[in-house]
Amino acid sequence: MTAQRYVHDILQPHVLPLMQRLPGAFFQQDNSLPHTARMSQDCLLIVNTLPWPPDPQVFLQSSISGSFGTASWASDEFE
Repeated sequence: MTAQRYVHDILQPHVLPLMQRLPGAFFQQDNSLPHTARMSQDCLLIVNTLPWPPDPQVFLQSSISGSFGTASWASDEFE
């Protein structure tokens, strides 16, 4: 899918109207080429967006470990 098709077939007819009906909502997309193209990014300037981390697994692990501090968990605690 090209960025032009993504904007014209997905963002403009579906995402933008939905986001207008959900004030305060955030939109997130991955780093595929149609999503990161300038045309797509320009279309989403009026929408609250969350960045997609380069490696979502690392981002998730750091977020979770940050929530629990430096506590260590023994694997046999849950057996």
